[in-house]
Amino acid sequence: MGESHEPMRWDERARGGAGGWVRMADSSPPPDPPPGGHRTPQGGDRSDNDPRPVPQPRPVPGKFILFALAGGLAVAAVILIVSHYVRSAPAQADHPVGSASSWSEPRTGARPPSASASAETRSPSSQETPATAEDQARAVDALLERSRADREKVLAAVSAVEACDSPASVTEAGEALNAAAVRREDLVTRLGELSLDQVDSGPLAADSLRAAWRHSADADRAFAGWADDADGCAPGDVPRTDSYRRGVESSDLATAAKEEFLSAWSPIASRYGLPERDRTRI
Repeated sequence: MGESHEPMRWDERARGGAGGWVRMADSSPPPDPPPGGHRTPQGGDRSDNDPRPVPQPRPVPGKFILFALAGGLAVAAVILIVSHYVRSAPAQADHPVGSASSWSEPRTGARPPSASASAETRSPSSQETPATAEDQARAVDALLERSRADREKVLAAVSAVEACDSPASVTEAGEALNAAAVRREDLVTRLGELSLDQVDSGPLAADSLRAAWRHSADADRAFAGWADDADGCAPGDVPRTDSYRRGVESSDLATAAKEEFLSAWSPIASRYGLPERDRTRI
């Protein structure tokens, strides 16, 4: 038998609903599904009397539901963290760590500055303790030592003028006498800056010493004027001018004041172990 060449089509109802190829001549429009019929998952309709079971949708496993819930919670947590960081970042930028504003509020339990801390802010002069009597006496003795060195220079200058070995030596002697007068006046100033209120008879001794140094300064300046008067003198022939006489008078006053000072100072020096002095060592 020869093969038929009639056109074919797929009929889903052929072979008991399983579907199959049929000739076009045998085809007819599919009837409407009967009332109450069901559409199969493959797209075909079936009647209520069809003995085959109706396919049911496959349920979603519970573990997939748990995974979906966990993933949603994780995403929500990330969103909350990012939003919190974005909101707090500008505030932190306005108040950097370690800035003055971050410490504007007093700390709990902070104690007020102690008395020792406030004492450190006082001026050095307010922290100085009053000098003891021995300290005050030693300060005066240091000035006496300086005065002794000046006295030796004055005696050497007066001797140089009286000898008149040369015009240059007389000129140098006059300059030395003027310099000695300046140093004596400086001693008077420094003595006035000292306090002897802790030393017995200290103020009385200071007054006598101040007078002695002032008279000594006057004598130095007078003898310096005598050196000017001796300009052009010959050795061993120096005139005794008025400057010379004023120098002698001031020197005598200085000696008298030194005697008064020594009478008040000697007990003080002995009490504090200071060197003993006489008129030649002041």
